[in-house]
Amino acid sequence: MRRLGGFIGGLCALALIAVARPAAAHPHVFAEVSFGLQFADKGLEAIDVTWRFDEMYSQAMLPDYLKKGEKQLSAAGVQGLYNDVFRFLGDYRYYTDVTVGGNLMKKVNAGGFTARSERGALVFHFMIPLDQPVASGTVDLLGFDPDYFIEYTLAGAAKAHGKPFRHQCKTQRFQRETDITGPIGVAGLSCVIG
Repeated sequence: MRRLGGFIGGLCALALIAVARPAAAHPHVFAEVSFGLQFADKGLEAIDVTWRFDEMYSQAMLPDYLKKGEKQLSAAGVQGLYNDVFRFLGDYRYYTDVTVGGNLMKKVNAGGFTARSERGALVFHFMIPLDQPVASGTVDLLGFDPDYFIEYTLAGAAKAHGKPFRHQCKTQRFQRETDITGPIGVAGLSCVIG
């Protein structure tokens, strides 16, 4: 029963958003998104993505994945969130726009999924490998749901990990087209590598 409740909650709130398109013209779930830059010898190789969900969504989801008395998600709870919610998001590029040298990555793969409860908020973390390392050029990053069911707000500056190449990231507003409300400005990061 617990698994069914989590599955239904995940379907309603995230997993099948694109199937059951909302009729309203405003978001129902809010998430702060932060990015990390994973560097290696050949340049920028991957993007870390963290989503911190709003209180209402977190309170709706966490009880289905935390065992009674638990304060933190167990391995089984994390796996349940992956199975019920996260694995369905690949068809939607994990609601993450990654543009390398002006070209939007059409297919986004994600790995290393983890989830946790942090001061009552549900937090997802995952990694997006780039098609090839970027030693120089521009990489733009933003969280975006074209259905505008989820509104992503940028949490802050990108953190560099590994062997950082010279880089500079700045906040930038990107124009995006929503399926319901038309064009909106979305805050993301524009990073110049090299």
